[in-house]
Amino acid sequence: MPSTTPDCHLCPDAVPADPTLEVVFSPASGVPRQVALCEPCHSGRPSRGQRALGPADLAWRVVERYATTLLAAYEERRWIPRATELEFAAALARMHWTAESVRAAVREADDAAYGGRLVQALEGGSADILLAHVPADDPALHSLRRLIDALATAAEQLLGRPPDDAA
Repeated sequence: MPSTTPDCHLCPDAVPADPTLEVVFSPASGVPRQVALCEPCHSGRPSRGQRALGPADLAWRVVERYATTLLAAYEERRWIPRATELEFAAALARMHWTAESVRAAVREADDAAYGGRLVQALEGGSADILLAHVPADDPALHSLRRLIDALATAAEQLLGRPPDDAA
């Protein structure tokens, strides 16, 4: 007998939702409807505490998935970023994050970094949307921050400086 528990509306995989964690989803076209979320999506999304899903919630899910996938690939050595990608990550780690600053950093990335997977993760617009709705220290950005920090640490080691060297 199939389960009647709905899947989480934000999870990319079929993760059972908690029916008590319902929110209103208002698609661009169509009728608003109640959807359920799993606990991690409910508590991690930028619009937590609100009874409706917003554009930042959908952008968060894209950024979250890409950042965690890319970090896992890096940690498992299935992805070896180019030196220019590491330098790009180090620059991102040092700057104050806003939608405009990240967009400018992506636009100004050199050709070698621009072709890499990190820039691809940022140039799709989801990070811009997310940063337009949350401050740079919001928990919704933690996965992306962890990815950038791991790569920035590798960049510092590549340049022969200790990771916590402020110089």
